[in-house]
Amino acid sequence: MKELLDKVLKNPKNYTLIKFLKLKIEDNLIQSFKTWADSYSVYNEGGCILFEDYGAFIPEENKFTLSGYSLMLNTNTAEIFAVNIGRFSIFFKCNFIKSAIEDTPDLKKGYTFDCITDISELGDNWCFMDEFDDPKDELKWSFELTKE
Repeated sequence: MKELLDKVLKNPKNYTLIKFLKLKIEDNLIQSFKTWADSYSVYNEGGCILFEDYGAFIPEENKFTLSGYSLMLNTNTAEIFAVNIGRFSIFFKCNFIKSAIEDTPDLKKGYTFDCITDISELGDNWCFMDEFDDPKDELKWSFELTKE
């Protein structure tokens, strides 16, 4: 697990998200880095929905928690492609071609249970999940982006 966490933290594609989540590499993050199977909790509503419902097509070995956040990541590339923050604030890297939608600022702003209203600083591809009709397909396509 430590080797994978090191790869995740050192992957340049994750830098902006790590900063957004206020994760400090100098903190002992390994203590909170767990597989979903090892950290499952009904108190993590957003994680349950992200992993068990929306992430139904994503292999279990790509579902983790870190410092209270629920993350989906490609274990081969160590790229994070979906995250839940707080009670229920899910966002992900959108594959705009497969989604047949244009990247607009509206996809990065919204109201959630946790009052997160703007994820624009995450940059290209990141969108709130609640703007999309089929989260299962969106996450499947998002995962495909990390294989490139």
